[in-house]
Amino acid sequence: MNRLLLLILFLFILSMSSCSKDNEIKTTALIFTPTESISNTETLSYGLGQFGHAELTSITSQAQNAEISELRIHPVTGEVIYFYQPKAGFMGQDHVQLRTESGPLGSPESTTVMRANITIEVSF
Repeated sequence: MNRLLLLILFLFILSMSSCSKDNEIKTTALIFTPTESISNTETLSYGLGQFGHAELTSITSQAQNAEISELRIHPVTGEVIYFYQPKAGFMGQDHVQLRTESGPLGSPESTTVMRANITIEVSF
């Protein structure tokens, strides 16, 4: 009977230790939801700062009313910058979603560490 209790206790402790904080960290992502305003003749340049990584950042949901919607790397600083230019004559709101991952883009080992849901208000 004592061995059975010890076995159950051991299995319980083993199962609790397998739920480590590493798993919690892997599923935690920093989420930004900025709103930027530009005129329909301007180009938006939005730097991701320390949260962008050249090889690990991607656009996951493209802006629907964009002439240009792309990520660029600053040649001197290496900072990831999102560029947006609205289609000619467009006025209203547009949205883009960016993501930075912790490992090779799209790989099973990779997790999202930053997500930016940018709302772009385009006026005359």
